[in-house]
Amino acid sequence: MKRILWRPSADCSGPVVLAMAALVGILGMQHMQAQAPAAAPRTTLEIYYLDTEGGQATLLVTPAGGSLLIDAGYAAQGRDADRIVAAMKEQGVTMLDHVIVTHYHGDHVGGVAELAEKVPIRHFYDHGPYTVELQPNRRTGFVSYKAVRDLAHVTVPRVGDTVPLPGLDVQFVSAAGTLLKTALNGAPGAGASNSYCRDAKLKAPDPTPENQEVLGMVIRFGEFRLLNLADLTWNQEHQIVCPNNLLGTFDVFHTTRHGDTNSGAPQLIYAIKPRVAIMNNGERKGGAPEYWKTVRATPGLEDFWQLHRSEAGGAENNSPDSFLANVNEKDHGHFLHMTVRTDGSFTIRNSRTGFKKEYAARR
Repeated sequence: MKRILWRPSADCSGPVVLAMAALVGILGMQHMQAQAPAAAPRTTLEIYYLDTEGGQATLLVTPAGGSLLIDAGYAAQGRDADRIVAAMKEQGVTMLDHVIVTHYHGDHVGGVAELAEKVPIRHFYDHGPYTVELQPNRRTGFVSYKAVRDLAHVTVPRVGDTVPLPGLDVQFVSAAGTLLKTALNGAPGAGASNSYCRDAKLKAPDPTPENQEVLGMVIRFGEFRLLNLADLTWNQEHQIVCPNNLLGTFDVFHTTRHGDTNSGAPQLIYAIKPRVAIMNNGERKGGAPEYWKTVRATPGLEDFWQLHRSEAGGAENNSPDSFLANVNEKDHGHFLHMTVRTDGSFTIRNSRTGFKKEYAARR
């Protein structure tokens, strides 16, 4: 069979030629699109440590697009809610599958109501009844959240419970004042005797009961392990790793209580041997020099990232500029973005500077 090529005849008018050419072009584009390879499925876990000026809002998006938010920052005329939504949009997420409210202080729960006005939220996790505190205005964050909670699907988890998010293992290790009692199954180093307990010291009981109620969790993605204990207190940190380290070792440690000295027991931090620490401090909140020094002295620590430069830390007790997401209160709102692979390797990016660092999988 002869191959026939279309050519315009001499008597074809200009418009006819253009129309035919356009048709050929469209058909050609459709053919190219049909032949274009499908986009490769995403295989990484994306984690955003968002700036809430000293609160917490940590967004996780799984390879399949499942979403988990840990706390929602402050009620601040939508400031923190807008930062969460912006991170969601960057990952193509339009709703939140799960939101964990670690406890009812305003820097963790205050932004929930504002966030719920902007995006659908399928399920909440919290520690249950509010713990009455004597400090003025402590109840404000819980009251705003309760208006949402009363209409929502809510789970009050126990230690050992998990969040049903395919591809991600999220297990609670503290809840409503109860702590993990047995070593985590399959966790490297879990159950080992902790030599740092020998000279360990305890502190006076924490004066803010809500911090003792927090939902703390271990997050696993393939070979990668992350510890987030929110604002768990010093003495509770001690209990969970002494005399034996029930948690095991971790790739990343989300520092407790924003780097405040009421938390940060060395016997916990040294025993879990994180490669990287991330501090959710503000310029004038947390980031205490004593806490910073403890983290920096951790055996095997590679880097210490901070959401803010700590004013109290000065020149000596802050990480280098590349590892600081925000350096003052005028230029702020920058975040740290972590991309995690199932082999345990990960990358951290500073949104302020664009600086990235790769961390190879453990050998």
